[in-house]
Order: sequence, then structure tokens, then C-alpha cells
Amino acid sequence: MKYAIIMTIVGITAFAASCGDDPKTGDTTGSGGSEVSSSSSSSSGSGGAGGTGGMGSGGMGTSSSSSGAGGSMVCDNATVVDKVDPAMRCTGANDDMVVTTVMAPADMVWADSADPAGFSSQYSPTDYGVIQATGAPDVYPSAADEPKAWASQSLDDMDEFITLGFKTPVVAESVWVFQTFNPGAITKITITAADGDHVVYTGTAAPIGACAHVLSVSTKTCSPISSVRIDVGSKAVPGYNEIDAVGLIPAK
Repeated sequence: MKYAIIMTIVGITAFAASCGDDPKTGDTTGSGGSEVSSSSSSSSGSGGAGGTGGMGSGGMGTSSSSSGAGGSMVCDNATVVDKVDPAMRCTGANDDMVVTTVMAPADMVWADSADPAGFSSQYSPTDYGVIQATGAPDVYPSAADEPKAWASQSLDDMDEFITLGFKTPVVAESVWVFQTFNPGAITKITITAADGDHVVYTGTAAPIGACAHVLSVSTKTCSPISSVRIDVGSKAVPGYNEIDAVGLIPAK
């Protein structure tokens, strides 16, 4: 009788031990895991706020993560938040209204400074000045020639650039740029972080419709970001190419 009791205890102990082995340990995707950017070797999902599909806008490079006592922070979110195709994005009598407004996350950190020497040109120091691209959007989702957005000094004269700063550097997973007049002219986005400059987006300037567009790209670095430079191929997209706001989504 004692032997039967001992065997029963052994069996119960083995069963309890097997229950403690979680088959999902180390598996960060699972059968219903979040979508992961094809450019990322990270196991973190890329389903950020406001995702609406469309063409990829920052699929270069590899993922970046920072591990610490509290776990791993992934600084790579290549989620596309706005469609590029104007037939899917624009509506209204003049196709100058967005079908779906892209809502910025509540924790978005907006650029809050403009380097006096950090731009190719501006229409004026105040209206249409680089300073108008700081802070939260005050033109988007409208698409119009508005003095509350940055515009170059001349029309389709040369390629342009602007640089926006963050007084308190931000560890971020993605950059959002709100284009509110003649979008599609952005050719490059470069971030300046504590570990140096990183080109996080390159593209070909081409018109993408009359309505506003939000370009979103991954930062691919866990180093604190102090500024974002946006290069604009003005000559390839007719009209003033106006930028309303630039923001960083903090890394999770």
C-alpha cells in the first residue's frame, strides 16, 4: 500500500512540473501575434496607432532595441499610418479632403524648436516660417496654402530642407511628418541622436494627390533624438510643399 502511495505522489509531482513549463516562454509572437515589419528582426509588433495600410515608408535597415533591468525596449516601428494612393486617401469636390483623419497618439512628442540656420529657406520668419512646423498640427487634416505651415521662399526653384529640434531629446520608435500642401516631395529624413546622424528614410519625390498626407518612418535607434531634418524635392512636386508638424512617438 505504501508503494502505491509513493507512486501516486511521484506521478502528481511530475504532472505539476510539466504544467510549469509554459510553451509560450520565449515566443513573443504566438499564433495571433502582431504584424512585424519585414525590415525588422525584432519580435515586437508594429501595429501603432492609426494604421491604415498603404505603401511602406521606412522599410530600410534593421531593428534596434535596448535591454535593461526592466526588460527590452524596441525602437523600431515602421507602421504605415496613411495611404499613399490619392484615390484611396482623398475625397471632396476638389479631392483635397482626407477620407480618414490620422490621429496622433496621445504620447506624441512634437518638435519644439527651429534652428535659425537649420533650413534652406522660408517664406518669411513668421508666416510660413520654419517655426510653423513646430508644435502640434494646426492645419492638418486640411490641405491648403496656409501660413501656419512651413513653405519655402520661392516656388519650385530648388530642393529644400528644414530641421526641427527637440529641447528634451526623445528615445523614439517612429517619426511622423504632416504634409498639408502638395505632399509627396519628401526625399530624405535624417535624425540626429546621441550616437550620431541616421538616415531613416529615402524616397523619390512625386505628387501624391491634393489632400494632406502623414509620412511615418521608423527611427531604428534607441539613442535619444535631438533633431529631425527633412529634405524636400520641391522641383519634382509643383507648388509650395508645406509641412505642418513633425513628431516623435516615444519607444515602448
